[in-house]
Amino acid sequence: MDQGATIAIKIAQTPNRYLSGIIEKLCKNIINDKTNFNKMLINNFNKKKFLLLILKKKKKIKKLLINNNYYKFFIENNKIYKFYYPIKKYPKKIKNIQLNKYKIIKSKLNGIKGQYLIFKNNNVLNIRNHMGNIIDINIL
Repeated sequence: MDQGATIAIKIAQTPNRYLSGIIEKLCKNIINDKTNFNKMLINNFNKKKFLLLILKKKKKIKKLLINNNYYKFFIENNKIYKFYYPIKKYPKKIKNIQLNKYKIIKSKLNGIKGQYLIFKNNNVLNIRNHMGNIIDINIL
């Protein structure tokens, strides 16, 4: 969710992060974990097409987990989880804001999607890219 996911399906559930990491690494050739953040932030994302693709890939993952003795962690249920974010207006085209270029940013906040703050005039600030910075936000 911190990256802006709007839908999800559980694939596996493990008792610890270590096993989760092993399964994640096994699945990386089946599921691409790189999201086109531009499409996600302008809300140009076909959820139906994505779900069909994931359900198809889940069958491959099931086989993979069986072959690697991790099947007991596989989740058969295909319940779809939906996430909503407070966004008044989606940007038409993304303009990334870099804090090292601006000392003060004065703009109307149109929404928050995961780690992204969406401002007026298509400006988007990726908070995670600015970890370690002190940010002061004033509400006017």
